[in-house]
Amino acid sequence: MNLMMSLLLVFLSLINLLFFGYFRLLAGITAVVLIIFILVMHFGNRAKNRYMYLLLMSAILFAFGYMVFDWLPLLWLQLAFQLIASLYFILKTKLNNIGLTLLLKGLFVVLFSLGVTTFAVDVISNPTLKYQRELPKIPTVKLNKTNLETSQSQMANMAMMNSFGSRLTGSAGQSNFIEWLETQLKDTGLTVHENKYQFLNWTAKSSSLVVNHQSIPISSVYPYSGVTSKQGLDKELVYIKNSDFEKASGKIAVVKINIQPVLPKQLIMNQQSVFPQGTSASSSDGDITLAAALKASNLKKAKAANVKGVIYIWEGASGQKVSGQYQPFTTEFAGVPAVWLNENEGKNLINAAKKHQHGKLTLLVTRKKASTKSFYVTIPGKNSKESIIVNSHTDGVNAIEENGAIGMLSMIKYLRHQKPNKTLVFAFVTGHFRLPVFKGTSQATSTWMADNPQVWDGKGNHMKAVAAVTAEHLGSMEWKDNKKGQFEPTGKIQTEYTYTGNAVMNDVWLKAIKGRTMTRTITLRGHNRFEFGESQPLFNAKIPVVGLIPMPDYLTTSSQNLEMDKFNVNLMHQQVSSLIKATMMLDQLPSKTIGKGENYSYFVGK
Repeated sequence: MNLMMSLLLVFLSLINLLFFGYFRLLAGITAVVLIIFILVMHFGNRAKNRYMYLLLMSAILFAFGYMVFDWLPLLWLQLAFQLIASLYFILKTKLNNIGLTLLLKGLFVVLFSLGVTTFAVDVISNPTLKYQRELPKIPTVKLNKTNLETSQSQMANMAMMNSFGSRLTGSAGQSNFIEWLETQLKDTGLTVHENKYQFLNWTAKSSSLVVNHQSIPISSVYPYSGVTSKQGLDKELVYIKNSDFEKASGKIAVVKINIQPVLPKQLIMNQQSVFPQGTSASSSDGDITLAAALKASNLKKAKAANVKGVIYIWEGASGQKVSGQYQPFTTEFAGVPAVWLNENEGKNLINAAKKHQHGKLTLLVTRKKASTKSFYVTIPGKNSKESIIVNSHTDGVNAIEENGAIGMLSMIKYLRHQKPNKTLVFAFVTGHFRLPVFKGTSQATSTWMADNPQVWDGKGNHMKAVAAVTAEHLGSMEWKDNKKGQFEPTGKIQTEYTYTGNAVMNDVWLKAIKGRTMTRTITLRGHNRFEFGESQPLFNAKIPVVGLIPMPDYLTTSSQNLEMDKFNVNLMHQQVSSLIKATMMLDQLPSKTIGKGENYSYFVGK
């Protein structure tokens, strides 16, 4: 009996600690189990021990206290008492079989060690001082519509951005877009501060695939994969599984990539709040990007196995959804040419590979040094020692990815008429689509931060960033594959995932979005070292952030119309208004009230 109780107690503690997003539910379940424990002890003719009763009753009281008050220190105390109780029970355990005793006690030691380790991780990543019961009152902000840029003006700016075409890092389109942005800012009297960079670029010029004298349509090329000669690469096709590239040595590997999630969403996201109530996320949000990054970023392994080319096949998505996807955009140049096919074309190719037929893959590219730059402007505040960072990136493949800079223009045009308390720093960052060169510690903004410590790190005479606001993928509507495999609009706006760096930032954003006619917000906390988008470097620097990052399925789609049929300017206008409100609220709040940014949460989120 003692053994069973000890193992069950430590197991319950471990489950409580691992499932971070379900603390309150699990605390309630644990309290019920502990009550049953006490009843069993009391009526089971077991030796009564007042210290054990005290330990279990204390754990129950702390569990109910946490459920009522939602204050983490109560949970830590509950779990501490449970672990102590489990240790007591195992020490009291005596079995006739010495081998079995050692085995079970060994199991206990493993579980107990895991419990103590996860307990330490949770406590360290969630300092109890941050969990005050009463949060500060968030200022109310009303916008002056006279100074607020109209949706018509924003649409005109979108049209101008789209006139430059795709804006991949270092491309002519991005360069022209940056020059136009800088001109707009200089015309308002702001000083532009630049950081210039050079890197070795890779740009696809043409691609083709021929099997049995028939041309096979390619969905997209694999960025920075490799290059063939003009004559192409004529090799035997070999269908492989589990990235077993050795089987395709000297040949062309054919690989299926299923877009079904590798990891449960709860391992990469930890939900904080939703608005309006009942808002839920689609399980397929971000599936293309995650599948490409986690399942198809292994071309170096193919290179090491002497594979001459790779053809990846999307599985589990319509042809329209995967067409033109610029994925993955997080890998270094591999030296192995690779392309993507949709599932229908892929079936024919797999049949050809199983028959050991040849395919001719051609991928012509240019490789040359390219120039790009990040830049920032400031709106000086009364307090020249504190700053609020507003950021996005200027490179992208369509109208949604990335139009954050257009939103920032609207913010600047409004906020320059204000007299802010803190200095507002607007960072227009490059390199998001060449992360192997520009990611620094996480995303491209980390390179800009390393080059501009004077506006954020607080050292010496440098400004101290006390908050940050990130704007990405504005005005995006939701499109999904239907049951018939057709990619179509759902009639909803895309879920507005928003990272909030602490409880105050969460309240700021929830207040900033109230009153809108279109909103579908889920606030998140950085979780298990994941935080998508350009707010992550700010989060890593412990700067409290509000990072708006909707993740539509077409986010990285390169198309002729730049995905403008999926853009809603009225939604963008409302999102920009919320971003302005949040910035003004943060400007009015004292930095001590805003507080510090939280750490990542760990294990299983909500």
